[in-house]
Amino acid sequence: MRPYGELYGRAELDLGMPDSDRHLPVAELLARADPKALDGALVEALFHSGRYLLLSSSGVLPPRLTGLWLGEWGAAWSGDYTTDANINLQMAGAVLTGMPELIAPYTALIGGQIEDWRINALSIYGARGILAPSRTDGEHGLLFHLDDEWPWTMWSAGADWLLFPLYEYWQATGDDDFLGDTLAPWLVEAAVFFEDFLTREDAEGHVVLVPSYSPEVGPKDVRGVAGVNATMEVAAARHALTTAADVCAHLGIEQAAVDRWRALAERLPPYRVDDRGALAEWAWPGLETADDHRHISHLYPVWPLHDITPDDTPDLAAAAREALLRRGDENMSAHGSLHRALVAARLKDGETAKANVLKILGRNMVFRSLMTSHNPDLEIYNADAAHSLPTVVAEMLLDSRPGVVELLPALPAEWRSGSLHGIATRAGVRVDELTWDVEQGLARVVLTSTREREVVVLCRRGAAQRHTARVVPGSPVTVTVPLV
Repeated sequence: MRPYGELYGRAELDLGMPDSDRHLPVAELLARADPKALDGALVEALFHSGRYLLLSSSGVLPPRLTGLWLGEWGAAWSGDYTTDANINLQMAGAVLTGMPELIAPYTALIGGQIEDWRINALSIYGARGILAPSRTDGEHGLLFHLDDEWPWTMWSAGADWLLFPLYEYWQATGDDDFLGDTLAPWLVEAAVFFEDFLTREDAEGHVVLVPSYSPEVGPKDVRGVAGVNATMEVAAARHALTTAADVCAHLGIEQAAVDRWRALAERLPPYRVDDRGALAEWAWPGLETADDHRHISHLYPVWPLHDITPDDTPDLAAAAREALLRRGDENMSAHGSLHRALVAARLKDGETAKANVLKILGRNMVFRSLMTSHNPDLEIYNADAAHSLPTVVAEMLLDSRPGVVELLPALPAEWRSGSLHGIATRAGVRVDELTWDVEQGLARVVLTSTREREVVVLCRRGAAQRHTARVVPGSPVTVTVPLV
């Protein structure tokens, strides 16, 4: 047990709660949960239990929808892996909260079926490269779902979406051996698929994604759910092509293809903002967004990608927030609420992130074991919310992308002081400690790195503060910023 204890103990969360609250039985914490405020003691418990549950259910393969604890034959969705949202939400905190070792079983899941992804691409589109499935039992990755309601063979974004946690692992760790031996060949195949798939142009010379699908909802008032230029697929194609180009340039491989992929990415259509000022789910005229749905696939460019950000694309970020606020909750599924919270945190909207976490805590969706349900009133035992809650908390307190570490991007008003320890970042530096105290008006972060890195430390609270820090191995760097 010692190796697991060390791994689990790397990350800590303290929201300034008294020990008397932390020591309350889980049943009392749940019973006193305020539907309008984030109870710090309950959030701490869910942060730590979520990491423990993720660690406990990761082994040869990553956790299924039900983790590995549901002892019944009739598990919802056969207790499989649903790949268009749930598995990514579960795995999002593995690296971020200090457990990069858990990427190994996730890699094994993909590696065990990558040949099936190749068969999908060739059999369905006559294309090279890879086409990922929407669901898998863990034994194969062949695409079987095809009808008017579930046209999964039309979901071209799947490979990029499913490879992203592995790319994020490389961003955080700088593990070039993993990149060169395992990930880069798959990224190349994802890009090659889009080379063969993107064969049509619109009147303006943009390549067209057709057929196209936005999981799990179609255009408003249109028969069926297929369409043209689903925003998720536009984002995935652009990310697949540019990421393959960047990685290959970094490794010095596939040099003849790098410029070709970048040129093709430039020919993709721009994102579309509808007449309500919202990021449209379809970048194609005449296809309108159906607002009331549990999935928010069209916000892929916001989370987990940083393709739309308040800094780099402020107008699109505002449109993405409008789309998020307009999206209904349909059946109040837990994964939908937490996905919304993650997008809100990326958009620096702490109140909307908080409101979506409270949808989980205020609707009887947490068992006494601190495992979660898919629907309110403990309907359908499901691990995705339990495993992704630590990610939501961490992203409300810390955001990162290459070259940037942002402090307290979506801090809720209740968390007046606290600390977060042991967080990995996409900037390649580790946050050994983040502490903040709103009353004192200060935040402090301690950064370490195994390689020399230069990062911008950003905090938007009060007057926006930007500090450049050079981090070298063996020398922690402390940055203190005012919160007023």
